[in-house]
Amino acid sequence: CSGTAEADPAAGIWRMIMFNSTFDWFLAGILFLLAIVFFAGKGQGILDAFSGKYRDKRKLSPENRLRYQRAVGVFLIILSAVEVFMALIENPIMGIVSIVVTVADMIGIVIYLRRLYD
Repeated sequence: CSGTAEADPAAGIWRMIMFNSTFDWFLAGILFLLAIVFFAGKGQGILDAFSGKYRDKRKLSPENRLRYQRAVGVFLIILSAVEVFMALIENPIMGIVSIVVTVADMIGIVIYLRRLYD
């Protein structure tokens, strides 16, 4: 046994899933379902779970809370679209495009949320 990934069948299956469009489709589906939850206004529990004890003590009005959830929904839709493009266009350059779009998406949501809190 050489100790390489080829000797372990589970590692081969993992590599096949992770470096194939199957993972991109799966992640795009999960992100899309989460976006639907946030657009429906039912994502506050998810946001509270991730905020934990570091949650901002300022209270948002119900309309701003809904705007916040919709902003997260837009963020997730953009990430989902990037994953769909990565699944459809199996080109190594798509990894770089994905990183650039994700960073731009994060910057955009931070700018929007800072305006929401001000």
